[in-house]
Amino acid sequence: ERMLTEGMYIADRYEILGKVGAGGMSDVYKAKDLTLGRFVAIKVLKAEFSEDINFVTKFRSEAQAAAGLEHPNIVNIYDVGSENGLHYIVMEYVRGKDLKQLIAQRGALCKEEAVAIMKQLVSAVAEAHRCNIIHRDIKPQNVLIKDDGTLKVVDFGIALAQDALQLTQSDSVMGSVHYLAPEVARGEAATRQSDIYSLGIVFYELLSGEVPFHGEQAVQIAMKHMREEIPSIRKLNPQLPQAVENVILRATAKNKNFRYP
Repeated sequence: ERMLTEGMYIADRYEILGKVGAGGMSDVYKAKDLTLGRFVAIKVLKAEFSEDINFVTKFRSEAQAAAGLEHPNIVNIYDVGSENGLHYIVMEYVRGKDLKQLIAQRGALCKEEAVAIMKQLVSAVAEAHRCNIIHRDIKPQNVLIKDDGTLKVVDFGIALAQDALQLTQSDSVMGSVHYLAPEVARGEAATRQSDIYSLGIVFYELLSGEVPFHGEQAVQIAMKHMREEIPSIRKLNPQLPQAVENVILRATAKNKNFRYP
């Protein structure tokens, strides 16, 4: 396993300052861009995927597509490259925490705050869909919140959920399966409607403080997404307007044709 350590350089330009996170397929490092004198985040494809030419091609082409996205709620991608078999994406470094950490700290958010968060999130996803990019892995772990309350969505189109989603016990997949549309769990390709399903689950979690379906294994949770009705958000909080519950119910319909277009 090739680990990048502090003080190493990528492309003679980015000085690695330390690891800040890891996903199922990549590690994320904080680095200093010496040319422009700013901090960046660098996502590096893990070694076991770097040998697979199809995978690398897809990683690169999707990163390039995502680099074309410009939106105040989407993390900017600055550079995509390879060096000595290391495949990387350089992106905007966002200081703050992710939405999952916020929910863990605060529990259920009030309706106004949840709606304000969803407006930013939906705005970002709508822009991606307009550019024919499907996120495929919308979850609070992929939504960063800056100190001023601005949301930044990461990992557009580079989640590669279809290839990587072996329903195993890896943390990354365990995180994702809670937001997984039933048809994707069944092995169908992700669509705009599967992103919308995930957004509905995130909205539910913001309002309730937890995900709708629980299980010991990813497979059990996936089965619940396919078969079980989502619990009523108004049973948990009768103060919420029916209109809010209706949005969640429509977004998370089992049949994607019944969701928002």
